[in-house]
Amino acid sequence: MTEKELEKHNFLTWRSYADAKGLENAKEENHEVWERLYSGYANEIEVINSTKQVYESVSQHETGIQKFDLSLKISI
Repeated sequence: MTEKELEKHNFLTWRSYADAKGLENAKEENHEVWERLYSGYANEIEVINSTKQVYESVSQHETGIQKFDLSLKISI
């Protein structure tokens, strides 16, 4: 894994688990680095955000992901 790939992996992993306060602190403390990384990986961040929204939407329903998958296996 190259240094750039490692940087990308670390940033996207941190970004997906960071809370709102952590994101704001990072923007304020390291503005130039934040802008470079955020603009460089904007497409990947959008995919992560979309996936997270879908997961949260599904997990809020009573059936949930695990129960839904189980019901599909039983009905087949």
